[in-house]
Parts: sequence; C-alpha cells; structure tokens
Amino acid sequence: MKYDLHQSPGPLIRRTHQIGLSIFAENFKDLDLTPLQFSIMWILNQQADLDQITLAKSVALDTATCSNIVTRLESKGYLSRKVNPENRRAKLTSLTKKGKQLLSRSEAPMAEVQKKLIAPLNTEEKKLFLKCLQKLVDTNNELSRAPMQYMPLK
Repeated sequence: MKYDLHQSPGPLIRRTHQIGLSIFAENFKDLDLTPLQFSIMWILNQQADLDQITLAKSVALDTATCSNIVTRLESKGYLSRKVNPENRRAKLTSLTKKGKQLLSRSEAPMAEVQKKLIAPLNTEEKKLFLKCLQKLVDTNNELSRAPMQYMPLK
C-alpha cells in the first residue's frame, strides 16, 4: 500500500487539531484563554485543591508545561495556589472567583467550538466519530509521553 498524506490518520488528526484551534481562537477571541488553559480550569472546576502533578496528569501534560500554564493563570488572578498541609513541598491549585466567572463565560463559546468542529457529520457519524476517538485515546493512552489520568467528575 502506498502512503497517502490525505488518507493517513496522523496527518488527518493533526489537521483536525489545527482546524479545532482555529475555531477555538475565533470563538474565544474576546476571552483571555487558550485551549490548555481552559482544560486546566475545567479540571479545577471539577475538583479543587489539586497538586500540580495530579493536575498535569489530568490534562495529559508534562509537569513543567502545566506549571508554566498555572503560573500564567495565577498571575491573571484565575487560579490560586497554597502549600499542601500534608506535603509542604507541594502546592494545591484551585480556581478563584474570577477564574470561575471566566470559565462560566467560556461555556457558550466552548459549546460552539464543539458544535462547529463536528458540524459536517450527521448525528450517527458524530456518535461514531467520538466513540472511535475515545477508543483511540483510551487504548493508546500509555503510549503518550504524558499519559492522561482520568479523575472522577463531580
């Protein structure tokens, strides 16, 4: 079988990611938020007071990248960190009131991003597409440089 850039999963997933980022940028242009920042804030809305190692694993990031993003969000007043009383070397991260308000304002734009990205698919295709993506992610999770650790949602 000959290689075809337009029929290969890697390039197609990369291109879908690029398109998703463009849709995100358009819908979030009035909000001070990136996709990774949104993911971190979403996780912290599900569970407050997470240490940065757990937070990084929850969004499938390396700890250095997660720490940089958390520092930026903290400097903007969206997150707060405090020393973990059970492990004084670790810091616990939580959303601030300002962060919760931003996340709340982000709900409608994020819904629009999700809607636009898969809009070309009919209802059954959408269900199958999401099911297949989830299977790929779950099955190949440990192959990632930063495997995702799923947390119970509230």
